[in-house]
Amino acid sequence: MTGSPWYAERFDATYLEAYAHRDATEADRAVHCLIEPLGVHGQRILDLACGAGRYLEAVGALGARMVGLDLSMALLRAAHAAAVQPRHLVRGDVRRLPFAPATFQGVISMFTSFGYFPTAAEDAEVLHEAARVLRPGGFLVLDVFNAVALPAALTPESRRQSGRWDIHERRWMDGDRVHKDITLRAGAETRTYHEAVRLWPAPALSQAIVAAGFAIEALRGDYDGGEFVAERSPRTIVVARLPAPAPGSA
Repeated sequence: MTGSPWYAERFDATYLEAYAHRDATEADRAVHCLIEPLGVHGQRILDLACGAGRYLEAVGALGARMVGLDLSMALLRAAHAAAVQPRHLVRGDVRRLPFAPATFQGVISMFTSFGYFPTAAEDAEVLHEAARVLRPGGFLVLDVFNAVALPAALTPESRRQSGRWDIHERRWMDGDRVHKDITLRAGAETRTYHEAVRLWPAPALSQAIVAAGFAIEALRGDYDGGEFVAERSPRTIVVARLPAPAPGSA
């Protein structure tokens, strides 16, 4: 153990090997149903925790000017290598964004890239930073696990093969967090990782987003834009917007 937070170690090159099945299809569907209706052509959009760039590519294909931020150099390199649409990539911490105020017209955070930090207050810092870098009238799309439905849907243990790796995953709940231990084996080589993500129930997440200065526009339950139903929706996807100045205001 190095003492580094889990997210600083988890997203290395082996992450890309272990989760190679996460292709662009899901991102394309989500963007078509959730983000395209917001009108992004020509707008500057920030992808928080952009990873290997699935959403950068999908939103960029709509004519948006994409900026991706991630802490992982391995994932940023992968995003650069896979780029078809123009994008600007930045390494940074989502709690302290290296951008000036009112830089973007939209911020997205997809596939549960929220809830990583030791305290809920630190998670909420991400929302306040998103509000800071957005222009008035700018939108936020935040996508996380549905905290109510996840415990019943959680698979306690699984084994699979991905490339050269035999992968053993073990999952469990502890308070307001979902944990996952991952063991990867390839011959004599073994890698172990741990993940721990805070679950944000929809009411608490909406309240935190409003406290950061946003107004909630919609709450969706899946990547097809379906209605959110707490007992069964797989995702909690909040669409919110910073208030725009009233017409004629100074």
